[in-house]
Amino acid sequence: MALVARTRPADLAVGGMGTLMSRCLAQGLPVASACSGRGACARCLVTVLEGASHLTPIRPHESRTLARQGAGPGQRLSCQCGVADPGAAILITTGYW
Repeated sequence: MALVARTRPADLAVGGMGTLMSRCLAQGLPVASACSGRGACARCLVTVLEGASHLTPIRPHESRTLARQGAGPGQRLSCQCGVADPGAAILITTGYW
């Protein structure tokens, strides 16, 4: 399958390589950010609805930012995580799509 972004109008397959943020931006999806993808602001927070086990592991920097922001289960910083298994089905969303 692929990385799929759930937007209000429809689900959108998001191809390419790199972080979730860079992949979404390349497809024209807006991704909020005040830190230019450095993992500090947490505005690029996404909720992973399916396929979280197919994303790259959470590293210490992302973990600290998620904890500081009070992120819930299944939430990741799109600027800090990528797809570990390109053939896997992953479904993400945000509150502003």
